[in-house]
Amino acid sequence: MDNHHEEQLTHQQELAGLQEDFPGFRIWREVTGEHVRLIAVRRRRGTSPHTVVTSEAAELRDLLSSQQHIR
Repeated sequence: MDNHHEEQLTHQQELAGLQEDFPGFRIWREVTGEHVRLIAVRRRRGTSPHTVVTSEAAELRDLLSSQQHIR
């Protein structure tokens, strides 16, 4: 497997992990030119935050984790 395919597999695994950990959000990866960002949008009214956009999976995880305990 070449580096490109390994990188794609890593991104897919990372995304799958985020989706499993945060089922209240629809999460996807968006590539525009050279820019890559992760987007999470709530699935249900009342879930906070409504939307998160970041280029870092760790930041996305931190933001969604910090909000899970707030109601």
